[in-house]
Amino acid sequence: MKILIFATHPIQYQVPIYQELSKKIELKVIYLLNQTKKGQADAGFGVEFEWDIPLTSGYDFEYLTNHSPAPSSSTYKGIILSQHEIDALFKREQPDAVIIHGWFPKGFKQIINYTYKNKIISFCRGDSTLLMTGSPIKKIVKEIYIRSILRKINFFLYVGFENKKYYLHFGVKENRLFPALHCINTPFFETQFNKLKKEDSSTLLNIGFAGKFIPIKQPLLLLEAINQSIYKNKVQLVFIGDGPLRKELEIYANKNNINYTITGFLNQTEIVTKGYNKIDVLVLPSNQETWGLVVNEVMTGGIPCIVSDKVGCKNDLIEEGKTGYIFKSTNTSHLKEKIDEYIFNKLNGYDFKTNVLRKIESYSLKSTVKAYIEALNHIKNTN
Repeated sequence: MKILIFATHPIQYQVPIYQELSKKIELKVIYLLNQTKKGQADAGFGVEFEWDIPLTSGYDFEYLTNHSPAPSSSTYKGIILSQHEIDALFKREQPDAVIIHGWFPKGFKQIINYTYKNKIISFCRGDSTLLMTGSPIKKIVKEIYIRSILRKINFFLYVGFENKKYYLHFGVKENRLFPALHCINTPFFETQFNKLKKEDSSTLLNIGFAGKFIPIKQPLLLLEAINQSIYKNKVQLVFIGDGPLRKELEIYANKNNINYTITGFLNQTEIVTKGYNKIDVLVLPSNQETWGLVVNEVMTGGIPCIVSDKVGCKNDLIEEGKTGYIFKSTNTSHLKEKIDEYIFNKLNGYDFKTNVLRKIESYSLKSTVKAYIEALNHIKNTN
């Protein structure tokens, strides 16, 4: 069985899946965009960089030509493919099925239209949820548009509870849905955590934020919550990342005498050593987050998380009071309450680590790759 996977560009969370799948099936990954250092910075990271882990080894791949005058993975017209090149690709490769990572940008939609027209079995693995808000008119337009696309896809690999709920809402039948839960490169992060001794602070609890310093991630909300906390003077905030809000964060923290440090952007091989190993709990306060794979990363090290109710992984990974806490998005006082509850329990000897490690086991690279194979075999056996 030969499979083509279509992705915008090499992504550090997806590549380990390709590498493992390639050991088990005939697989080729087709990329639609050659991402640049500047493109990474424009995506909100705040600095130009390249990932320091190999993203194009251990599996077969090729790039198609992107004809967009403004290449981007985050705009609809940021990827535009040549119909001639699409035709040539499928005639040459003759896949039994394809897996497409979503339907946005336009290049993905072109692939979906081609597979639908030519009766090629298609899977989609995205991570959209119903947690995102919008105007009533936009919701109606989106409802019509999404349904028109999803009907052209045969099967869906859902990454978690909210993602499955999304597909069911748009009319996808249960028998077209297969689990392929969101994961990270589990062996890599387990190794990184296991070879280190947890840094211990005798006086302060270390609360972490990891991600882009952009409005949607709401790093300032975390500062405001800490400023209201009864444990303010017992807390050290560790901001892992960079972005356009950095100066604003520094001004607020300094003005309000909040203990904090900013690591700057940390690449994959250093994020555990210089970042996660310094924190006791992670806070992800985003007001829009399809999943939040940073939660998977820190939980692999037994670290609990406090997330907003707009974070897609909340129902999958957060057991209230056991693996972390959930607060109402944009609600500073509610976040402050959850932080205070965590700190109280931590100071009184409650150990979150066992529950966290138990929960994250089901979201491992091994489990996700096995789910891919089971979904593909199901289709193979029914044809």
